[in-house]
Amino acid sequence: MHDFRKLAVMILAPIAASWALPAQAQTEFSGAGENSEIDCNGGTVQVEGASNTLTIRGACTGLNLTGAGNRIVIDLATKSTIQVEGADNQIRWRAPGEARPRISMTGAGNRIMREK
Repeated sequence: MHDFRKLAVMILAPIAASWALPAQAQTEFSGAGENSEIDCNGGTVQVEGASNTLTIRGACTGLNLTGAGNRIVIDLATKSTIQVEGADNQIRWRAPGEARPRISMTGAGNRIMREK
């Protein structure tokens, strides 16, 4: 009986511990020619599409954009990332204080700048 309890604790403890961890929110958007406002709930936003105008709020930890001709304004957390694959995208970001996102960009004509 003692071995059964020990085995049960070994199996169930990691599962119970994972329930206590907050889930990393992830928001997804896909479209073309859309004008939308999104709340990332403090997580990462995945955007795929073309010619979208998006306002993204919620102290996001990351933006992953794949597409062309998108216009995005995003609120970022203190530690955040922006990854862009595509062309002619414009991203204006806001972050607390002097915080700056880590930026990775692939493609031509993309512009990423702090919102004034």
